[in-house]
Amino acid sequence: MTICVPEDLALLSGPEAPELVRAALGPDEVDGLEVEVEAIHHRPGLGVSVVYTVGYAHAGALVRETLVASTAAVPEADGVATLQDGDRHVRVWRRTDDPALPGLRLATDPVAVGSWLHQAGVGQGGPAQVRMLGYRPTRRAVLRASCADRTAFLKVLPPARAHRLVRRHEVLARAAVDAPRVLGVTDTGVIALSQMSGVPLATAIAESVRRPDLLPAAEQVSAWLDTLPAEVLDLPRRPSWVDRADFHAEAARAALPARAEEISALEGGIVTLLAGRPAPTMVATHGDFYEANVFTAGGRVRGAIDLDSLGPGAREDDLATLLGHMSVLPALAPGIYHHVPELTEDWFEGFARTVDAPSLAARAAAVVLSLVAGAAPHQREPRLRAAQTWLRRAQDEARRIR
Repeated sequence: MTICVPEDLALLSGPEAPELVRAALGPDEVDGLEVEVEAIHHRPGLGVSVVYTVGYAHAGALVRETLVASTAAVPEADGVATLQDGDRHVRVWRRTDDPALPGLRLATDPVAVGSWLHQAGVGQGGPAQVRMLGYRPTRRAVLRASCADRTAFLKVLPPARAHRLVRRHEVLARAAVDAPRVLGVTDTGVIALSQMSGVPLATAIAESVRRPDLLPAAEQVSAWLDTLPAEVLDLPRRPSWVDRADFHAEAARAALPARAEEISALEGGIVTLLAGRPAPTMVATHGDFYEANVFTAGGRVRGAIDLDSLGPGAREDDLATLLGHMSVLPALAPGIYHHVPELTEDWFEGFARTVDAPSLAARAAAVVLSLVAGAAPHQREPRLRAAQTWLRRAQDEARRIR
């Protein structure tokens, strides 16, 4: 049974969390239990998952590991403890035992990864150095695997989704568009990808005051999207941030209950404004086009990673994704990204010459709205304010060209 999001959050991230973890660890004696919430992932209507860093002493040894507790429905699997209290069900597992990611245990085993990558032509067959870069319970994990002087990236997905992602990489490979190449894939959903050359756009943005030659112009960023092949239009379309504004608004209201009315007004304003704008043309899109996924070289866009959402969509959504993410960078690291508001404004003006300006700003508002719930608590209100600023910009642009 899936309980409502506020109750999920209170149960899994509140003062009851240590006892929940203790119950899941079982009858073995556990001393000095410490539980720290590492991340919260909530999906309205589907449940909440919380990742914990856990430390304790057992049989005279210090143990430190990562556990997950979730109210979401998950497949039956070994290593998953089910805790029940009346109508409330919570599943708890060690991260490597994620029931929806059967390949994660292999992907975190240095010996197994080293051997597998050697068969794929990477490394000499010895143990790999494996580092977890990102993890979303039941949805995906990303790891870096280094073998001697070679590096590959491992993406772990539910097996059915893994094969769909491989197809997306193959589409760009056939068109000679720069993106990671598939080195190997397992039946359990582990994909090995080559390392992308160049530097992330995030780095170019951070260093652009000192090295403006590293930063692509807005027109060049937009032009790279034109290199996506027509075959991308044959892929399944993934919902954009705007298509799921209701989902992200509900998550934001759960994360910021005191701002629920403002969030609802923001959601309604985005939907209302876009309803009055021309319908966008469907083109080939990246689907998650922001500074961490875009790579540059010599002041030009070289290629992109993270192709899970590659498919038909609106050009406005790709450009709005980049602008929306850029607009939250100064609050994340003001010392590094203090100049980004001016750059964001410059790029908005450049992008708005090729797409509908009110739609672009409204879609940027939807992107930032989607970033509220998953942010650290002190970042949630700044992101809400950023989304509201984008909506006001959209409304101003609509009045200006009326």
